[in-house]
Amino acid sequence: MISLSACEEEIKLSTVLGNDRITINAVVDPDTVVFAFISEATEFDYMSSISMRSDYHSYDKIIYSREKFEFNDSIDKKRMLKNANAELEVNGKDVYAMKYDSIYYTYNSNYIPRQGDNIKIRVSSQSNPLPDSSVVQLDPVEAEVQLPSVTPRIEVISTELSIREKETHEALEWNGEIVQLTDVFGSDTIMTIRAKIIDPGNEQNYYRLLVRSIGASRLYAGSYSAAIMRYRCVDEFKSNDRLFYDSDLIKSYGYIPAYFSNVFDDELLNGKEYEFTVESRMRADSEITPYVILELQHLSPDLYYYLKDIEVFRISDFDLYTNPIQIWSNVNGGWGVFGAMTYDTHIVPFK
Repeated sequence: MISLSACEEEIKLSTVLGNDRITINAVVDPDTVVFAFISEATEFDYMSSISMRSDYHSYDKIIYSREKFEFNDSIDKKRMLKNANAELEVNGKDVYAMKYDSIYYTYNSNYIPRQGDNIKIRVSSQSNPLPDSSVVQLDPVEAEVQLPSVTPRIEVISTELSIREKETHEALEWNGEIVQLTDVFGSDTIMTIRAKIIDPGNEQNYYRLLVRSIGASRLYAGSYSAAIMRYRCVDEFKSNDRLFYDSDLIKSYGYIPAYFSNVFDDELLNGKEYEFTVESRMRADSEITPYVILELQHLSPDLYYYLKDIEVFRISDFDLYTNPIQIWSNVNGGWGVFGAMTYDTHIVPFK
C-alpha cells in the first residue's frame, strides 16, 4: 500500500536581493553628454523605469534643457554604486572615463554623441558595503548601442482649434482604484493637428511620438495633490489612427486608453510618407505656455523593445497570477537598457 499525504509549509521570501548584478540605465542622444545610472540590482516597478529626456516627469523647458534629469525618489538611492569603474568606448577606438556625480546619482562622461556613433559602456564594481561592512565583487558588465544615422522627419500639415463639451475620464489611482474625473486638468479647447512622418527606406525604424501641451514648465507652489494633477496631464494626446494601435495593451493606464501606444515601428510607413491626425487639449495654466510640442523620436531597437515591455508591465497591476513580464535588457552580464535616439521637434502655437 502506498500512503499519500499532503502538508502545508509556509515559505518565507526574503525582501533583500542578492548583490550579484550591476544595472545600467541610460539613453544617449546628440543633445548632451553621455551619462548613466549605475546601481546594484533592485526590484523593478514602473516608477523606477528609466527617465528619458522627453518623459513627462523630466521634461523641463520649451527648448532642450541641458540640465540633468530628475532622479525619481522612488528608486532606492542606497543601491546606486558610488565607486564603480565606468568608461565609454566610441567607434571602437576612443575611450572616455565616466565620473560619479553625487548630486544627480549619475556617471558622466564629457563626450557628446553624433549620429551613427557606436558607443559601448563598460562597468566594474564591488557592491555597496553590506551590514557587516564587507563587500561583494560584482561581475563586470557591458552594453553597446548605435545611434540612428538619420534624424526622423515629421511635418505639420495643418492645425484647427475647436471648443467641445467637457469629457469624463476613467482614471486609475495610485492605489489601484478606478475613478471618474471630469476634465479637471485643462480647458475644453482642442487642437487637432494633421501631421506627416517621412520614413527613411531600406531599413527597419522604430519611433516614439510625443504630442504635449505643457501646462506648467515645472512644479511650483500649491498643494501636493494639485501639483501631481498638473504633473500628470502634460503628456496625453488622442488619435484613432491605426499607427498607434497595439493589441498587447488590453487595458487602459491612467488617461491612456486600451490598445493605444505612442511607441511604434515603421510597418505601416515602409519608407513612405504617412499622414495622421492627433488631438491635444489645452492644459491647466496653459496661458503661461500656450503651445504644443510635437516630437518624433527615432529609437534604437533595444530602446524600442524596452519601452514596449514597459507599456505591458504597467498595465499588469502587479498581479501575482499573471505570467511574468520580462523587461528587455541589452546589458551583458547585468540588467537595464543602454539605448539611443535622435529626434525632430516642432513647436506649434496654440492659437
